Amino acid sequence: MSFDICGLRFRRLRFELDVPSLSLPAGRLTAVVGPNGAGKTTLLRCLAGLLPVASGAVRLGGDDLASLPAGERSRRLAFVPQEHAAAFNYAVRDFIIMGRAPYLGLFGSPSSTDEVLAAEALDFVGLPGYADRLFFEMSSGERRLILIARALAQDTPALLLDEPVTFLDPRRESEVMNLLTRLVAERGKTVVVTLHNLDMAARCADVLVVLKSGRVAACGRPQDVLSEDLLTRVYEIPMRILAHEGRTFIVR
Repeated sequence: MSFDICGLRFRRLRFELDVPSLSLPAGRLTAVVGPNGAGKTTLLRCLAGLLPVASGAVRLGGDDLASLPAGERSRRLAFVPQEHAAAFNYAVRDFIIMGRAPYLGLFGSPSSTDEVLAAEALDFVGLPGYADRLFFEMSSGERRLILIARALAQDTPALLLDEPVTFLDPRRESEVMNLLTRLVAERGKTVVVTLHNLDMAARCADVLVVLKSGRVAACGRPQDVLSEDLLTRVYEIPMRILAHEGRTFIVR
């Protein structure tokens, strides 16, 4: 399920996100990168329908996102924030089953199918023995994986993740990104993720969107759009791109 942006503008205080045209393909992993304040999270939240845009439209699978009822939107896309401020210290199983809310009635209770999907999601992220543990007892990396598991249980064709690897150690960082690439390769999900790690974005993304000051500076395959000139201009410091054993490294 693709995302298509046409004439999008969002304003808040002194910041403006202005995206005249942008298409993110279905069944691919798109990484949105750029310096702090470039508008990465704002763009992601506009794609999720969480921010009211001043003008323009975001289309999901050809339909205007703003025209979709909340329930239908929740069955098409899942949004994973950097952190989740849970009001209660839920058991992991119950927390993940909350991802099934779009499919339950107002007073509906989870079915055996919902419980199976929650268990499968927890297994997919590599935490099958965590169902009875409490959410606040998890490490930051484990909570990120549990948030992704809840989004998987939501069973949507599109997933949006806001900086899912920030502050994680190298092992957890690799685990999360490997998980996202598997979702694309094995389940055909459309994944859009914001990242600060340029090396990882270049290595894992099918499509790279580079933002600067609320504008798209470049969009395309990493090997096509990444250049030392672009990175130096966007980040305003000298940057070099090195290749070693088939991998790309960005040095600053």
